[in-house]
Amino acid sequence: MDENGAVDDMDGYMNYLSLEYDSVWDTKPSWCQPWTIMLTGVVAIASSWLILHSILVTAVVLSLICAWWYIFLYTYPKAYSDMIAERRKKVTDGVEDTFGLRNTQ
Repeated sequence: MDENGAVDDMDGYMNYLSLEYDSVWDTKPSWCQPWTIMLTGVVAIASSWLILHSILVTAVVLSLICAWWYIFLYTYPKAYSDMIAERRKKVTDGVEDTFGLRNTQ
């Protein structure tokens, strides 16, 4: 943190998150949930076919959407869960799970 209390980078931010959330989806608003990600992808794939009637374009859109789904529906939540599990191993007195060990002293 700098002298104003702002977090310097993403690692710093991640170190000051609360451990109360088991799932990354608990930290996201309703419009950024798995069902909205899936629905948006399905609409994009269907729209590409309905508008362009091109198997090639639809295949490219499908590939991009599948990559997006893999990252945001599998890899990102798994990394978040792994991070929380690792941080919970380091908790010693229950206070640092919210504020970080340096902020409790």
